[in-house]
Amino acid sequence: MATIREDTARATRHLPITQQLRDILSKAADAAGIDLVRVTSGGQPPTGPDRTGSHRHDNGNAADLELWKDGRALNFTRPDERPIVEAFATAAAATGATGIGAGIDYMGPKTLHVGFGSKAVWGAGGKSANAPDWLRKAVTRGWDGPGTATPPVISVSFPVAAGRGRSVVVARGGLKLRGGPGLEFDAIRTLDTGTELTVLDLAGDNNAWARVDLEGDGLVDGFLFAAFLAPAEAEEHEDHSGDDGAD
Repeated sequence: MATIREDTARATRHLPITQQLRDILSKAADAAGIDLVRVTSGGQPPTGPDRTGSHRHDNGNAADLELWKDGRALNFTRPDERPIVEAFATAAAATGATGIGAGIDYMGPKTLHVGFGSKAVWGAGGKSANAPDWLRKAVTRGWDGPGTATPPVISVSFPVAAGRGRSVVVARGGLKLRGGPGLEFDAIRTLDTGTELTVLDLAGDNNAWARVDLEGDGLVDGFLFAAFLAPAEAEEHEDHSGDDGAD
């Protein structure tokens, strides 16, 4: 499981983030294969001389952060690292984050904002119009997965993208198969993107986990985070004409 580390002692916004937000960051990091989420700017009081800027950070309801893997902070301008950042953003949105921002001219190429408040994605100047296209797409995938509902503000919910039946893994970089319906269960192995399987039923908190059969014999092989599954039929009939492979 990823480590969430708050390095905010010298930051203007130095108060702890909420447990709800820590839970979301932890689940998103695990889904994306992140080793460490380093919070560089955390909470602040809602009033008084010690608060500044966006109210999203009030009471610890938002964090500015770096995503670390293999001993270095990921840079979303690098083609080999952006897919991991995208996966994190999608998972954060899928598990309840409602405000996500990033941009080279916003906080540089290694820092993201993740938190609560009204639904919004933004970039330079804190403006939605400046949100990088890759970030907007990644967050929208988390919010608008088939069959999901809008997550409540300041709450952790787990929308389910796949129902029972044939499904396909749509997580960039693959998806961990676990021995039970939760991050506390060990990963058995990682399934490649595009792997088809059968969802037998849903389990865990808010039915966030899919109990799956990989062999087609009706037996349970493990559990997958359902927000990163999509109905196989939809994948088969999707029109990819004109798709240049860019995301």
